[in-house]
Amino acid sequence: MDEINEFIDNYSIESLENCLQCDKKIQASELYSTYKICHNCNFHFYIKPYERISLLTDRESYIEFNKELPDEFNYIYDKYPDYANRAQKDTERTGLNDSVLTGYASIGGNRCILIILDFSFMGGNLGLISGEKISLAIDLAVSKKLPIVSIISSSGTRFEEGMISIMQMAKITLSMANAKKSNIPSISLLTNPCTGQAYATLATFSDIIMSEPGASVGLSPLKDLKHSSGSVEFETRTSNALISRGLIDSIVNRNHQKEEVSKIIDLLGNRHKLVYENKNDKVNDFALSNTPIDKREYIAQHPSRPSASLFLNKVFEHFFELKGDRLLENSERIVTGLAQLGGQTTMLVAQEYIKDSNSSIGKYGLSSTDFRKCTRAISLASRFNIPIITFIDTKGHDLSYEEEIKGIGVSLGDTLLSMAELNSPSISVLIGVGGSEAALSLDISDRRLMLENAILKIADNNTESNNANMVLGAKESKELDIVDIIVPEPIGGLHLNPDECFSLLRKVLMIELAELNRLSSRSRFRSKYNKFRGIPGVSNNMLTGLTNDVLSVKSKFTDYLNIKLGKDKQSKKT
Repeated sequence: MDEINEFIDNYSIESLENCLQCDKKIQASELYSTYKICHNCNFHFYIKPYERISLLTDRESYIEFNKELPDEFNYIYDKYPDYANRAQKDTERTGLNDSVLTGYASIGGNRCILIILDFSFMGGNLGLISGEKISLAIDLAVSKKLPIVSIISSSGTRFEEGMISIMQMAKITLSMANAKKSNIPSISLLTNPCTGQAYATLATFSDIIMSEPGASVGLSPLKDLKHSSGSVEFETRTSNALISRGLIDSIVNRNHQKEEVSKIIDLLGNRHKLVYENKNDKVNDFALSNTPIDKREYIAQHPSRPSASLFLNKVFEHFFELKGDRLLENSERIVTGLAQLGGQTTMLVAQEYIKDSNSSIGKYGLSSTDFRKCTRAISLASRFNIPIITFIDTKGHDLSYEEEIKGIGVSLGDTLLSMAELNSPSISVLIGVGGSEAALSLDISDRRLMLENAILKIADNNTESNNANMVLGAKESKELDIVDIIVPEPIGGLHLNPDECFSLLRKVLMIELAELNRLSSRSRFRSKYNKFRGIPGVSNNMLTGLTNDVLSVKSKFTDYLNIKLGKDKQSKKT
């Protein structure tokens, strides 16, 4: 460890001439002199904690607290002289008295509690002092109702403290559980390396996990993995690999971290709500085209029809994508993230219809991973009372045996239940093809919208059928009260002029969300419950038509009986 710390001190000085990774000249680079990033290969060098604070926080906003806490726990050093000597050496070398710094800060005008674990002091691992400082900071965030931002560079376990070090995990876990129960937003930024107890607790418990490029991330340090497994490829443990496995949300360069963290705090703060001054402002019924259903089915699956990701970027502002299910994978078939609609934060969950059936992700329907990714976003929205808007466009779920044994039914059921139990307002938009159960998973909402040429396909994704009963268009769905509002498309279809539809959809969504904001969660749930319990609905026109049909059948049956009875009487007389 001493050799590593000496290496950090040597290469992080301003006089370093060449990049340690690509060997390019960096001394004259403005990016390196300011952010310690190589302009050629994007390698992120170590920076000292107070330098990082100055880059991430607003000028002179950081106010450190509990800095002298180690003085209250000197007895831990008194028991172990060698441990005390090592701590003293690290203090002299780094200027720090512990691996953790905590304080108030402001990031982009947003007040927060800042927690920093620094690798240069005893590997940044958890001991009695560092665990206490972290828990005190989290508890303060709860009492002050401030978001938690943690920057983690840590490795392994502080073996000098034995079981005391391990118990810090329990302490931090309980503090984070209390923060979650109090709906305190938490953001973690992982730097190189980020392993051990701090990763398993402070990092993984955060609502949003970001990382610097190329950071080594995981529970066990690389040396332990090599000892137990023989050899380990470093690239499989980097943040770049973990984002593809759905374990972190975003990789952010150091020179963009301040704006990204500020954006997330803004989005999770959920301070603004859409309100229409005219409480009677409603979405009028639009006149629709008389396009036959087979033509609408073709338009709904047109190769040039915009996919959900384009809607997210055109209809909303400040979109921040959340990646992965925090378990196995980050699928491209589902796009989730936070955004704003007219200043109000919304959670977006979108099914990305991959039209290329030859691609590995377009060949099959939605998987168990996809549904878990949806459920994670829905749960986050429910906890922070953030409205959720879903975009539906899928041919169905994956019918493979492999997915069946992975528990796709359980994952689908979890998504359905999380939508049904959602406390915040919800709106679903069917933009293309709604294939059976997979489409319904995001459609149990307070308001159900459907684009004019979108279709509901009542079939599995391997079925090819021309049966008219297998396909419902927007008009047919409206007549059955399956959808609430039909949003018109440009003449010829959405793909010919998507911006026209984006603009109209944005207006409709804002009106509907403002209306839902006026209702209590109990009223919204009751309305949603009654609506779905009543499907298929019966409109006045349908009821009149049904009544006329019944009367007509009754009249014809009466005439038939009269004729039949008359003939029988005549035959008897004869």
